[in-house]
Amino acid sequence: MPTAADASALTADGTAAYKQQVNAAAAALPDLDASPTVAIVRDVELDDVLQAGTVEHTIPYANLPHYPASDGTLTIGTLGGTQVVELDQAFHLYDGHTPREVSFPVRMLATAGIDSLLLAAPAGSVTAQADRGDLMLLTDHINFQGQNPLVGPNVEEWGPRFPDMTAPYDATLRQRASDAARSAGVPLRQGIYMGLLGPHHETTAEHRMAHRLGADVVGTGVVPEVLAARHMGVHVMALTLLTAQHLAEDDGAPSSEGPSLQTSRSQLHRLLVATVAANEQAGSR
Repeated sequence: MPTAADASALTADGTAAYKQQVNAAAAALPDLDASPTVAIVRDVELDDVLQAGTVEHTIPYANLPHYPASDGTLTIGTLGGTQVVELDQAFHLYDGHTPREVSFPVRMLATAGIDSLLLAAPAGSVTAQADRGDLMLLTDHINFQGQNPLVGPNVEEWGPRFPDMTAPYDATLRQRASDAARSAGVPLRQGIYMGLLGPHHETTAEHRMAHRLGADVVGTGVVPEVLAARHMGVHVMALTLLTAQHLAEDDGAPSSEGPSLQTSRSQLHRLLVATVAANEQAGSR
């Protein structure tokens, strides 16, 4: 008796099954018929961005077929004149998820019709210029995770076999975030992210290696989502909240969370709201 293809298998049948699952999840969402439509994926504990707008639909992940998690919520609404889809969690490779599972939300949202993806993630600083509690707008990344959601047969409908990653973070969105930060009086640094697998804290030697290779911050997320989004032609912006200053503590453990991070979370929330508002005022991504 034939069995369903394993959607995680890096084969033609597995890839076709994965695409069918993505399409089924996208079809379970209400029509995203507005332009622009922005998706926000929060990997930082923040208030819902749509608290500043209007919530139209709240969908438990359990109601999305084939979604890799059942706990959590997808929210759809409007902020200004921009349609927003907000996810309250991201997946991580270190939890045992496959690259396809980690990128599943982005594939689903891109299939449903989003134009832009805004990511909010934690990171640790490996440069003296950025300290714990700072916000950093990513300009580029280095993939040191050893995994990639594009591995396996390519889905031509989604994008090319070798998508261009020379500029993964959209210059227009970055400029709008910088302008929004300036207008809101929120300090915002810019830098390069190194994606690591985790889930352990890195050694001091690994922090020094990351810095010498050109990274400003390290983290265990971001990269799979960005690869999948750019493969499907979605414009990307990523903001990180620096929860540790690693190289300032060469002889000790990474910083633990302190009260100043609450202020930083509030600033990150304000910046996401302001960036979406700037996006709407420009009438495009």
